[in-house]
Amino acid sequence: MAEQVPKSVLFVCLGNICRSPIAEAVFRKLVTDQKLSDHWRVDSAATSTYEIGNPPDHRGQNCMKRHGTPMNHTARQVLCGSSKVHMCVLCCSGSLTAALFLTGMRAGHQIQEL
Repeated sequence: MAEQVPKSVLFVCLGNICRSPIAEAVFRKLVTDQKLSDHWRVDSAATSTYEIGNPPDHRGQNCMKRHGTPMNHTARQVLCGSSKVHMCVLCCSGSLTAALFLTGMRAGHQIQEL
């Protein structure tokens, strides 16, 4: 029997310290609560280099703690090959969709705006 390839999703925002790591943490909690975490690869990244290496913003971390949602993340920039690794790329604003295309991500059918 062939090994099942996990589904994958990448959440993208400008700095990868607010919107996308929150979306990653919430999605990860949803698949974990449904006992589907073995079937999903969940990640987030930035279009910019502004915050690379930084933890999520303290307000987002506090919100996730209040809701019992674990968040363990360090900001990183999206890589050109990410559309080949992730079956779906979700952008947290319309301008980010354009930025992804400018960085070389051309798989338009895989990129969606939130």
